[in-house]
Amino acid sequence: MDILNFEEKPITDETIEEYEYHEYEPITGTNLNNPGEIRITIQNQDIFTHPCESYLLVEGRLTKEDDTAFADPDVITLTNKCIMHLFSNIKYQLSEHEVESLFYPGQATTMLGLLKYPDDFSKSVGLNQLWYKDDTATASVDDNNGFKIRQSYITRLPNPKGSFSFRIPLKHIFGFGENYDKIVYGFTQRLTLVRKANSDEIFKAAAADHGKIDIQKISWFMPHVFPADAQKFQLYKTIESKSKLPVAYRIRQ
Repeated sequence: MDILNFEEKPITDETIEEYEYHEYEPITGTNLNNPGEIRITIQNQDIFTHPCESYLLVEGRLTKEDDTAFADPDVITLTNKCIMHLFSNIKYQLSEHEVESLFYPGQATTMLGLLKYPDDFSKSVGLNQLWYKDDTATASVDDNNGFKIRQSYITRLPNPKGSFSFRIPLKHIFGFGENYDKIVYGFTQRLTLVRKANSDEIFKAAAADHGKIDIQKISWFMPHVFPADAQKFQLYKTIESKSKLPVAYRIRQ
């Protein structure tokens, strides 16, 4: 066993010189709150990217329909994994080739998350994407701890009230992001998010005022990888040879 090999020499990995995130935004003039497509494109450039570690950043605010803020006692919040419920379809493409297209991403990612996330996920990085599952089907701060935590996180704590900023890793949306962990080069990459009307992303008691979600920003943060010279030389040799590469992943539907 490796733990018994105390004479093993440490390995210093210097194959990557830099690894940095770059922000990409939707095309100019996109309306983030009307039903329709929101497209974010990363043009084909002489760069190596690492899609499996990319993520979406979504910022916005939950308000009443007249744009005023909810008060602390209002029994209303966002649903578990709310951001995915804002869209009816999310599609990932490489140079116009559809890699994966997920319909009903809110329901799909919630069902998958209930099966794969550990119970303490919500107490660590889960809240970064508003993952805190409900204990009951009732909108109540008394007997539904998931609702209570999200209500505090959205309605009580922020300034201004109702504001949020969530980060959703691509691997939590697509099987490609989870299964294919290699760099990508020479492709135009595109995310298309189909916005739908507010319906599934707000969870409230019957007596609470109706609310709406105003998305103020959506960005795609993509890692750029800068290999060391020796590795870059080998990578370009492979690229120039036009070798066929295996790309294995599980599509989510």
